[in-house]
Amino acid sequence: MKREDLKKQLVDAGVAEDKINGIVDYVMSQNGADLNTLKSENEQLKSSHSKEVETLKAQNSELASKVESYKDYEDLKKFKSDTIANQENSKRIEFLKAQGCKHPDLIMAKIDFDKVSYDEEKKTYVGLDEALKNLKTNYSDLFEDRGTQQIPTSTTPNKTGSDFYEEYKRRHPEVKGL
Repeated sequence: MKREDLKKQLVDAGVAEDKINGIVDYVMSQNGADLNTLKSENEQLKSSHSKEVETLKAQNSELASKVESYKDYEDLKKFKSDTIANQENSKRIEFLKAQGCKHPDLIMAKIDFDKVSYDEEKKTYVGLDEALKNLKTNYSDLFEDRGTQQIPTSTTPNKTGSDFYEEYKRRHPEVKGL
């Protein structure tokens, strides 16, 4: 609001010349006081909002770091789970190899390991005997035939241990201490 515009409005409204300056001074001082009050309130709000913005930025930064640490935690949890699963698979593969399995990875798909438990002390799977027996029957080409392995015997047929020993001593007199 400008003084000249207010004076012109008062002159046009027919207010006496001696009263115009008093009215203009009063209106301008009231307007100035209102403006100063509004400016002060505006500055306080600006300051308060700046503090809130800084607090929110700090909270946002803190939350972002928590989100990152949560992602790290989830990655670590997945890594641990994968490691345990790999260890279990290795244990299963070694067990199947010990059972004469030529391709344990193929046989593992046929076994429901959720229905069996591992005995750490005996290093074997409890509850797997019947399933393994069926697999050896149905997929015999995937297992070594350990039942037909020949145990070395003497070249002399139907001799007992002591007979074999005597025969060996007779054939190899150069071996001392027999």
